[in-house]
Amino acid sequence: MTSSLVLGTPTHAVSSALQFGPFLFDPVRREISNGHQPLRVGSRALQLLEVLLEQPGRLYSREELVARVWPRTVVEETSLRVHMSALRKALGDGIAGVRYITNVPGRGYAFVAEVHAAPPRAGGPHSRAWPEPPHPPLAPLAPLTSFAPFPPSTADAPFPSPSGPSHVPASASIAASLTSRLTRPIGREHVMAQIGGLLARERLVSVVGAGGMGKTTVALSVADGLRPQYADGVHLVDLSGLSDPTLVAAELGQAVGAVVSAGDPHAMLEAALRSRHLLFVLDNCEQVIDAVARVVDRLMRVCPGVNFLATSREPLEVEAEWVFKLPPLALPAPDESLDTDDLLAYPAIQLFVERAQATCAAFTMTETHAPAVRQLCGFLDGIPLAIELAAARVDSLGVQGLLQRLESAFELLTRGRRTALSRHRTLLAVMDWSYDLLSDSEQQVLQRLSVFRGAFDLDGAVAVASGDELTRRQVIEGVLSLCAKSLIVLEATDGDLRLHRLLYITRLYAEKKLADSADAAEVHRRHATLVTEGLLRARDAEAAMSQYHWSPALGSTIPDVRAAIEWTLIEEHDLALGLRLTAAAKRTYCDVGLVDEYLHHLETALSKVDRAGSDKAQLELPLRVAANFMLGYVPQGSQQYADVFSRTRQLLQTLGSDDERIEALFGMSTSAYGQGNYQMSLASCEEIRSLAKGRFEPLAIAISDRVCALCLHSMGDHNAAEHLAWRVIGFNGARVGRQFLSEVPFGVSMRIQLARIHWLRGNFVTAWQMLTQALDGSKDAHVFARCQVLGTAAIPMAIWRGDRALADSWTHELRELSERKSLAYWLAHAQAFRCVVAGDAISPGCPVDLAMARCPPLGDMMATLRSTCPPAYTQARVEQGAVGWCAPEVMRLVALDELRQAPEPGAALMRLDQAMKLAEQQGAKFWMLRIALALAALARDGELVTASAPAPASVSASASASASASALATVGQLLSKLDDGSEIPDLVTARMMLKDCS
Repeated sequence: MTSSLVLGTPTHAVSSALQFGPFLFDPVRREISNGHQPLRVGSRALQLLEVLLEQPGRLYSREELVARVWPRTVVEETSLRVHMSALRKALGDGIAGVRYITNVPGRGYAFVAEVHAAPPRAGGPHSRAWPEPPHPPLAPLAPLTSFAPFPPSTADAPFPSPSGPSHVPASASIAASLTSRLTRPIGREHVMAQIGGLLARERLVSVVGAGGMGKTTVALSVADGLRPQYADGVHLVDLSGLSDPTLVAAELGQAVGAVVSAGDPHAMLEAALRSRHLLFVLDNCEQVIDAVARVVDRLMRVCPGVNFLATSREPLEVEAEWVFKLPPLALPAPDESLDTDDLLAYPAIQLFVERAQATCAAFTMTETHAPAVRQLCGFLDGIPLAIELAAARVDSLGVQGLLQRLESAFELLTRGRRTALSRHRTLLAVMDWSYDLLSDSEQQVLQRLSVFRGAFDLDGAVAVASGDELTRRQVIEGVLSLCAKSLIVLEATDGDLRLHRLLYITRLYAEKKLADSADAAEVHRRHATLVTEGLLRARDAEAAMSQYHWSPALGSTIPDVRAAIEWTLIEEHDLALGLRLTAAAKRTYCDVGLVDEYLHHLETALSKVDRAGSDKAQLELPLRVAANFMLGYVPQGSQQYADVFSRTRQLLQTLGSDDERIEALFGMSTSAYGQGNYQMSLASCEEIRSLAKGRFEPLAIAISDRVCALCLHSMGDHNAAEHLAWRVIGFNGARVGRQFLSEVPFGVSMRIQLARIHWLRGNFVTAWQMLTQALDGSKDAHVFARCQVLGTAAIPMAIWRGDRALADSWTHELRELSERKSLAYWLAHAQAFRCVVAGDAISPGCPVDLAMARCPPLGDMMATLRSTCPPAYTQARVEQGAVGWCAPEVMRLVALDELRQAPEPGAALMRLDQAMKLAEQQGAKFWMLRIALALAALARDGELVTASAPAPASVSASASASASASALATVGQLLSKLDDGSEIPDLVTARMMLKDCS
């Protein structure tokens, strides 16, 4: 029977005491102590720790941790976070830079500190009659700065003695072919410790992995450290050049100096090895794997002192074999925010940098290089050979040049070491070696599966790869066989669903083979059809949801959607299919926030719809509905949305159901709101309410009430907006179609409005509490939610509060998020806020000014953050009644500008009076205080008196004093209602003014 060990799968539960930092974990007593006394840690937290300690450095998914600690129990996601937080708090994780447990967002948790087996305690549960050789320390995630993998003496050996004779002579016999390694295997310390530990108790360990994964390097490094443990040496047998399987036994005999002649070579080899104690390193077994399996099986039965460490693309499938699947070098998660130093902690990045510096002394890992190096290593899937070959080209092409030419990898990455095996000098040679060993059906399956850009399941593989020449059964068998041969990797396990993926280099190679085949077009069409049907099924499956749930996993289909759109729509191999696919892809692209990319595809599709055939109207409608939504995400959408809405309404007169009409109106309402056309948005909401009324009232709340709350607040009707906001927050969770739910949770979007409303009313403490709740709700939500909180509430309120440092921090976060997802709408906000925080002028015609003109809500907001007169386009919106919430402040700033310029201040003072009345009508005491402060300053300077007819000096002085007293009284009345003791600049100014005049 063949046993297997896959990296990241625990071999056994923790059974002996472990030590890390100042802590000792005793799994028998189920307790953890800090060297002085047991810590007070809950049982669930201790169970989580025990699981993490089974394999330090391994990333455990949330699902696996929940299944291990809460078996057969439905657990809320917060439960895991609560217990993990309690555990980290008990360990002091994060204090003074100490790290024990790390969380990779969306992926899981890992124990990252160095772990040692604790010394036995006398009389305790782990006491022993004699000390054992020490267990190897389990390496932390961060790589070691120096590498001395195995000490030269038995006493310091990192692995217990392997099975077989225990005596080791002073000078063990070592095979001449097994020489010391000249380079250190970067990032493989933990892996080597695991393999060495396996060889300490098992006689046959096979290191399995794709070509270029570094199997030989790892195996030889492990074997080099084990040399003192074998009385008759460690012997390398390189089988890569062997094409005749009958010569395998002779190769093994030659390695140990035994004569194995014709006749019965196996019997001769067995006789020569029967009394020996040695380790064979069988390298590159795949070419003659059946013969190797037979020889190994026979030797293990009759030669008890002979052990084997094999490397191969697939297991030997021999009884008592332990299979160790060698993983790629660790890479950072795609969305993980890391600086340059953090990136250098990952072995794949380390290897690239080291090899690049070896060929180009001038290369350094700078902030400029870091994103490209990260992306390049990610494309190469952490495969050591591919990374080494890429790094060797840095001197001639540079990192950016490498990245741009990566699709020509097989022509580009050809500069391997001259001393390397011929098949390891180029990527093409590596792939040719593996491909030529496949059967015809396996080659065909591999070719056809190259159309997948992401993970796929067996059903997807069958849908794409099966056809006239390949049955469903052949495809499934082919996938499983290719997995065993490391040409397909297991991507993830989600319950019973097993997902597979081709590594980038493998896919690139197989794709070139497919392009030369006669069925390439049909395979691509089947793939595009599968993607389209999958998107439509996902939409139908989400037809009844009470709340939108966001997860990073939602983006897993994007690479395949992108490839299918490229083939069908951009290259026009199947235009009608491409149009259906593009329309169906809206939700998926929004899920991951790739707005600009989808808008480009949408514009391309609409430009080609006239060539789609007789049913082009049916194909155009869903594209127009999608466009209704997307125009709210771009700053320049105000220049297009009227025409798009008009064409959509025209199509809906003869096509579409009520649900499709509501969806189209939903898109119109949100886009109109995003472009600052609140009246149009409110009108669309009323149409939605009319269509949904009586049939599905919750739909009116989920769409109409939510958008109406946003619009009414923006129009200045804060009381009505507050009423609707609380109604939406209290939404009863009735299930509605996914197309009617926003990526921004109800509670987040409504608390944004409530925070702003309370601030304008002068309830500053309540406003900040609402903002904090909205920020908390957006942490694990969709990127749109975080951007909306930062851009419409957090940053403006921080500036109003006078906290420039906090505003700067949040502005940096908004800029980073919007740049990462190419969100032009929010990037424009971040750039404008940066100018305010930095105190930079915004001159007419500059990029920020143009963005404010194209995106009216941004212009409205910026008018309240700067002390200068708002531009004409913002003034016009206030005068026309298009916006109300900022109107009192805009009127105040315009009036003050008029007073500075006009010789007759009457009109300006009248405008200030109108602004005060409007602010009072809205209940916006924050604006009222600013207006009152302006009036008081004018009265102090005598400006209010000069607005009336000339009067004698005594009368003028009396009037000036009266006006000043009246203005100060207004300031005092407002301050008494608003002053919370904080350092909000407007409150500070009011206090100082009253103090100076007292």
